[in-house]
Amino acid sequence: MNKTLIAVLALVVACGQAGATPQVSPSTLTRLQVGLVGGISDAAFYIANDKGYFKEQAIELEIGRFDSAARMVAPLGTGQLDVGGGAPSAGLLNAIAREVPLRVVADKGNMDPGHGYEAIVVRKALLDRGGSGSAADLKGKTVAIAAKDISPEVTLSTFLKSGGLTIKDINLVTMSHADMVTALANGSIDAGLPIEPFVAEAVAKGVATVLKRDDEIAPRQQVAVVLYGPKFVENRDLARRFMLAYIKGARFYNDAFDKRDAAKRKEVVGILVRNTAVKDADLYTKMVMPGIDPNGRVNVDSLASQQDYFLAKGSQKTRLELRQVVDMQYAEWAVQKLGPYK
Repeated sequence: MNKTLIAVLALVVACGQAGATPQVSPSTLTRLQVGLVGGISDAAFYIANDKGYFKEQAIELEIGRFDSAARMVAPLGTGQLDVGGGAPSAGLLNAIAREVPLRVVADKGNMDPGHGYEAIVVRKALLDRGGSGSAADLKGKTVAIAAKDISPEVTLSTFLKSGGLTIKDINLVTMSHADMVTALANGSIDAGLPIEPFVAEAVAKGVATVLKRDDEIAPRQQVAVVLYGPKFVENRDLARRFMLAYIKGARFYNDAFDKRDAAKRKEVVGILVRNTAVKDADLYTKMVMPGIDPNGRVNVDSLASQQDYFLAKGSQKTRLELRQVVDMQYAEWAVQKLGPYK
């Protein structure tokens, strides 16, 4: 057997070993356009990028910022974006129904127990005046959410039902999460649904009290997803390799926050400080962190409940067969390669 053949066989064996990663040079990297909203639930993307998991798969990310997943639809549909990540919404589902064949391929943020990183908060003065702390207290009150026809509105509606109310029984307004803290302080709103770190900020400043966290109201709600564009899924190998890196990032995140690995937690906090708007490392000790499934699992039943709400309201026009929209083949392949998360 000649030396060349021996070298080739050795390379094949090495690459076939568990955990072996091909070494690539920058000239071999495939650059992908990824749209993110820049929040903490983007953590698995940032971890996988900073830890070199994408480069292990010969992928380089170019990240663009969007204010919602709905605004990613057009560039995903035309191939200007390969991958996106954001909240399900009536706008997103309407766009898919208009024959923009996007695929929901993995979890990006959920409200699994202990991960209620969004909460219904009320002005402390409201409870000090004798409120019972129930949904009924919100009747006639001004309540803020970041946008209409997204998952927080569904959560709010579910909570109001527990007090015999509907969305029509409150004055629903929209504003940014940061502005909610100011509005609670000056009394221009009575309650809101901020995400972290603004929940922790409102409580720390003494302007609001947590009435209930979203994981208590709608357990395991799917609040953010990873999206593949139709052109990207044509390259099945690349789409699989992308997901392998992403799932590795999600597992590192779970090691840090669910398994409480102190070293990994410190490393993840550093990554999030560099990549998100939450620059105060101390805040991560006070915040409730989002759930990110270590196997990429998407809660289709939760998406179906949100769709039912949007259809009943009239903001979504056409019912989708969600099990055709949610495509778990890439995450399942990645889990098969990585093994079960323990």
